[in-house]
Amino acid sequence: MQHSLTTLTTLVQEISGAENAMSAMQVIVARLSHIMEVPVCSLYLKSPTRSKLILAATQGLAEPSIGKIKLSIDEGLVGTIAATKHTLNLANAPAHEKYAFFPQAQETPYRQFMGVPLIHLRQLIGVLVVQGTAKKPFSQEAEAFLVTIASQLAGTLYNIQKSGEWITTRKPKRLFKRYSGIAGSAGIGIGELTPLHTHIDLKQAPEMQGAGILKERKQFDSALDSVRDDLDLGANRIEKELPEDILSLFGVYRMMLESPELLDSTRDLIAQGCSAQWAVRETALKLASSFEQADDPYLKARGEDVRNIAIKLMTQMARKEQTESPDKTTPVILAGELISIADLSAYPSDQIQGIICRSGSALSHTSIVANALGIPAIMGVSDLDIKRYKGKQIVIDAGRGEIIIAPPEEMVAEYQRIKDTEQQFNQSLAGLKDLPAVTTDDFHVSLFTNTGLLADVSPGLRNGAEGIGLYRSEIPFMIHDNFPTEEEQYLVYKEVIDAYSPRPVSMRTLDIGGDKQLPYFDFKEENPYLGWRGIRFTLDNTTLQVTQLRAMVRAAHGRENLKILIPMVSRIDEVKTIKELLNQVISELVAEGKQAIMPKLGIMIEVPSVLLLLDKIAPYIDFVSIGSNDLTQYLLAVDRNNPKVSRLFDNLNPAVLSALYFIRKKCAALQLPVSLCGEMAADPASVLLLVAMGFDRLSLSAHRIPKIKWLIRNISRADAKKLLAKVESAEDESEIRKVLNKKLKELGL
Repeated sequence: MQHSLTTLTTLVQEISGAENAMSAMQVIVARLSHIMEVPVCSLYLKSPTRSKLILAATQGLAEPSIGKIKLSIDEGLVGTIAATKHTLNLANAPAHEKYAFFPQAQETPYRQFMGVPLIHLRQLIGVLVVQGTAKKPFSQEAEAFLVTIASQLAGTLYNIQKSGEWITTRKPKRLFKRYSGIAGSAGIGIGELTPLHTHIDLKQAPEMQGAGILKERKQFDSALDSVRDDLDLGANRIEKELPEDILSLFGVYRMMLESPELLDSTRDLIAQGCSAQWAVRETALKLASSFEQADDPYLKARGEDVRNIAIKLMTQMARKEQTESPDKTTPVILAGELISIADLSAYPSDQIQGIICRSGSALSHTSIVANALGIPAIMGVSDLDIKRYKGKQIVIDAGRGEIIIAPPEEMVAEYQRIKDTEQQFNQSLAGLKDLPAVTTDDFHVSLFTNTGLLADVSPGLRNGAEGIGLYRSEIPFMIHDNFPTEEEQYLVYKEVIDAYSPRPVSMRTLDIGGDKQLPYFDFKEENPYLGWRGIRFTLDNTTLQVTQLRAMVRAAHGRENLKILIPMVSRIDEVKTIKELLNQVISELVAEGKQAIMPKLGIMIEVPSVLLLLDKIAPYIDFVSIGSNDLTQYLLAVDRNNPKVSRLFDNLNPAVLSALYFIRKKCAALQLPVSLCGEMAADPASVLLLVAMGFDRLSLSAHRIPKIKWLIRNISRADAKKLLAKVESAEDESEIRKVLNKKLKELGL
């Protein structure tokens, strides 16, 4: 019997090459039967909807028993393994008290039995079993090998088990499939799945040698011209349906298309003998990675724009642009790896009922545009085979991040009813724009917006934002090939400050370093989350910090609505140093003949140490802002971007709630205004508790403001306090969500 790493690697490769779930499972049992030199290997998977273990694949037992043998948890030997999550290794299986006999399996000769549980992220996936004719237990070596194999295969089998596609049924007409993703733009869409750009895959595109430098350069330049023309044409088609700032995204793509980083690097690779397509691919992946390494999901999403431009260029060069003219009447759900604003402009906006992207996030430009157009969008559906379901009727429920392929008629009718009800609700929210977010017992909550791109400025104003609670200043640094000058930063900051005047604008100083890499200032750390980032990075690069402070203070001249936020503070001397630098900047600007006043200075509470230093930091600051995402991450020691532990990241963890309540009461005692930004501010369940605690400033995505305002206007703080008292005794977040969801349901959410 083989035990090498090569054996496991080969097995995983064979599984990944299987055509479908059934084939993959059969590969597993057939290969393990051969490797372990046993006559029988069987795979039982847990039903995704019931507490049943079903024989999903076997090598050695009767084939008709597949899908027919079903056991409850704790029933039979397989059920016992599932219940105890412990290996069984028996010499005589029929003699065991838990043995269950299934005559259709034809397993009478196989007395030797060993089964191991398949566990992925604490969840039972199924049970892997081998059987033999020997009258003794399997060897310790064989047991260790099967346990190792099971631990490695559990993750691979998780997606198969979750999909439910492996379950046989006598009623195939009622089969439908579900896939999950990230909600990019809320709503329900019903239409025909229409693939876009499915022939281009940046990650798997094969390397190609060029057909000559001049020829490849000409092909690249021709593609550039074609994409420019497409962007201009798309802008003209859709300009009446989008506000000017969202329409400016065409300009963002144009800027990226013509950026020196893209053009020069691509042409350099072509000059080295690469094909134009490969050169674009390599350049785009490198540029995108500088964004995608960021912890901040907003910055991470900018990598999608780079990939989008690359896909359009490669599509042009491959000359496989969509040849069929789209039917202008059939409701469609557009699906692709990435979908850009230019892709959307090819269809009437009322025809597009939804958008699905295999990549992307809730903060991508696709999501921004979808929100502006009122189109439901689901991002990051990596396991959806788009080509396979071309032309199928599908439903997307973007509120749940769920896609349903070929749903039955009664399900479609129910979703249509829900969609009509939601549209009526959303129309009613429009009337709240100029109304305050005040509870029924007169507790006022100021709702601010988060932003970082000029294209995001207008949605906040349209949705009634009372200012900007968090302006991410990293974007000008990320899109350059060097550090932006004071003048370049000044022009960007001034446009934002002017747009919101006299409303307050809280600008966060550069939060870069560690996992947020600049393409022109690369460095590596073993643990970037605890490393050289935020204020630590900028203070160690004082020139950068001074330049940015000068640009911000200059941009606020005549407006006086600027507030400056310091990110990732963990020590008092960091705040004192920034205060000294600000005084220095003011003095220098005045000496240069420029008018300058001291802006209000605040800190981001993200690092837990600051909770215990607030008394000593208070004399140096004017306000605080809680970064709920990072604070939760550090309090719980959970990397929310790590799929192995991300399920443990929850803002409603009792420890997080205790910390927030402590901060709120401490700031009240110190007479420090406190706001909260991050996912909590946009989560209705969390907002119920934040209002109860007394948080009167929340900063959230512009598109979430109307719903949160509606919620606040339909609750009383007194009732919210009762909920807070009820959940304070809860032991975990699931208990807390149960209480809060009940209240939200009563309210109609």
